Amino acid sequence: MNSGATRIPVLPRSVAAGVTVLALSRAGWAISATTLVTTLVGVLNVYARRGYLADTPIPVAALLVMLALTALAAFHTSRLTLVLYIVGGSAACYAYLSEMLGQHPAFLDQSDGPFLFNRIAMVLVVVGTASRRPLSAIAWGTAGFLAGVVVTIIASLQQGEPINFGAGPLLSYITYSAAFLGLWLIQRSQRGRVPDFLRLRQQARLQEAERALQQRTSALLHDTVLNDLALVVNGPDEIDERMAARMLGDVATLTRAELLMDVTPEGAVDPSDVSLRNRLTALISDYQWRGLTVDVTGDRGGVAHMAPEVVDAAVGALGACLENILRHSGVANAEVIVSSTDQEVTWTVTDAGVGFDPADVAADRLGVRGSIIQRIEAVGGRAKIWSTPGTGTSVLITVPLLAPISRSDGAIAPGRRDGD
Repeated sequence: MNSGATRIPVLPRSVAAGVTVLALSRAGWAISATTLVTTLVGVLNVYARRGYLADTPIPVAALLVMLALTALAAFHTSRLTLVLYIVGGSAACYAYLSEMLGQHPAFLDQSDGPFLFNRIAMVLVVVGTASRRPLSAIAWGTAGFLAGVVVTIIASLQQGEPINFGAGPLLSYITYSAAFLGLWLIQRSQRGRVPDFLRLRQQARLQEAERALQQRTSALLHDTVLNDLALVVNGPDEIDERMAARMLGDVATLTRAELLMDVTPEGAVDPSDVSLRNRLTALISDYQWRGLTVDVTGDRGGVAHMAPEVVDAAVGALGACLENILRHSGVANAEVIVSSTDQEVTWTVTDAGVGFDPADVAADRLGVRGSIIQRIEAVGGRAKIWSTPGTGTSVLITVPLLAPISRSDGAIAPGRRDGD
């Protein structure tokens, strides 16, 4: 295997798809915020022109609550915040509609009324998603749409007014669902066209190992069985003790399975790998119980031969990353992407939280610097942190291996723990 070959890092397919879903969700939240702000200005303008400014507190408060819920869902995305978005948004929508229908039902018969009436119900549709699957976003959007419909019916019946959904919420739901459905169809159609580069790399390594095994086996058979057969055919009629000892030695050589272990090490059990796998599994399970959803993706097949102190540093640094996400990011989701070469293993830990400016961290603060960077550098590894306020944080952790990594099933990462 050519360990000096140039390797081009490829973003795992699942991560790339998730980034697209997240970007589309954020675009929807931005549209929702803009809609709410323009509606707030419109309500104040219309009420002022008609001399009803004294009646604006409830509609304005409902719009501000909905705007706050939109910001919460956008910057602290989790299933809990999305449920809060729909429940709290439904309550705000009910207060908004009841006030309009109860105090000024004539708005519905004027040009401004229909435009202002269903704005919150329309925004309820654009819920977004806490997962990385487009169909999940459609499910959340459907829940938001149905909540808006139910609230509109209840408010209209209680005020004795005709039920008027308006075209806004339905058009918003159709557009929103079509966008995510189109994304899902594109991703599905491309799975058979765009190769999974990580899997191809693993297959190439396996094929190379199989070829090396064939070559080693052929050479071994040539040096033992074939030579012994030639000796029997061309030698004397009786086999002397020296020839018998040689043949017995060849038989013993063929029965020594460790001769092939340097070619096919997949079955070998490395203590450092077992320790790493078990400790990472326990670490992620612990954070799952504490409320942090951790998705593990990337190159997860391999036996990592590490020094004990490297295992300690890697587990400690990854734990520090997850702890920082749980405490400071404001989100309940983290992504751990695993990649490897023959000389090192890399974990990339990302979140879409509040982020921070690394330049603002004082030099005497030991938090990230001591628990992650210095800990990894002390064992010959590298750690890099990227973060910007409002855009989340990414931490790259790379540690060295004692020997070239060997492929097996789920060793350098504990497997996917998906909380979607």
